[in-house]
Amino acid sequence: MNCESTLMWKELNETPEIVSGLYQRNAAVLEQIREAVESRAIASIYTAARGTSDHAMLYLKYLCEIESGIPVASGAPSVVTLYGSALRLGNALVIGCSQSGKAADVLEVIRAANACGGITVAVTNDERSPLAQTAQYHLYCDAGEEKSVAATKTFCSQLYLSMLLVSALKGERCDRQIGSMLKCARASLERAAFSLAERFVDAKECFLLARGVSSAIAFECGLKLQETCYIRARAFHSSDFYHGPMAMIESGTKVIIFSSKHSLAGGSDELRREDDRKCAKKMRDLGADLYIITDQAEAFQDIGATVLSIEGGKTEAETVFAFAMTIQMFACKVSCAKGLNPDVPRALNKVTITR
Repeated sequence: MNCESTLMWKELNETPEIVSGLYQRNAAVLEQIREAVESRAIASIYTAARGTSDHAMLYLKYLCEIESGIPVASGAPSVVTLYGSALRLGNALVIGCSQSGKAADVLEVIRAANACGGITVAVTNDERSPLAQTAQYHLYCDAGEEKSVAATKTFCSQLYLSMLLVSALKGERCDRQIGSMLKCARASLERAAFSLAERFVDAKECFLLARGVSSAIAFECGLKLQETCYIRARAFHSSDFYHGPMAMIESGTKVIIFSSKHSLAGGSDELRREDDRKCAKKMRDLGADLYIITDQAEAFQDIGATVLSIEGGKTEAETVFAFAMTIQMFACKVSCAKGLNPDVPRALNKVTITR
């Protein structure tokens, strides 16, 4: 199967145009959320999401805590739905993120937050969905219908809405031209994705590592390889990987590291670079079959890894979008090379309802 004939490929390549229009589409609501948070002196954020949407919320967590100082907690919806706990969310901004807007457990968290006086926001791709209708504010992905089971363009929409929301909470207008950046970088992303895919056609398992803002991509890459390629892919924060899971690495174990040239905090680029190099060196010392996706290829030439060079953005927050499209292309290509159909993974449906 030719990957370029799949719905997944078509939809992921719609991302640059989609994100280019998201600010105008959501500007008024973003300002309303900012005013509500400011008037209530909200000092914490609580998110509820599953799967790909939860990975977008991980991106929001790092971005928000680094740039605004507001702590963000990743919620466990089962605390409400299975255990019946009455969470004290009255002084929090509560965000429910679901592509379909039909996630029953996320919806219950939003209802609980409404009941106790919290400020609630839904992030969905369906304005008429239960989640969009229940939350006080709705941030709209506006990605058009996504037919492939694997979420691609909606994930990038969720990432961009997270970036917009963090900027709004800081009282700033987000003027980052992510769509233009992705269009300029696209050729490099495809080259990296296809080169990497050639080495994973027969893969049965692998590990994905990243730290900080980019960790959302490691987890999303793991999910994409699991659902479209049936590879036993495990993602970890690289800092957590040292605390036990690293014992699974042996000669030939496939490992992918995501490394951004730029950090977010001023003056921390070099610190971040050395942390990634430390991780890469450790993986090679253990005999891993190591791959590094990065916009700073020169930093890893002496490691002994396969370095996949891409064009990134001005900050790690922007480069995450380049990583996202790369791993989506990668998973789509591997799936088709294995003779699978990434649009209809076995045992899965487009909308998954958990409670």
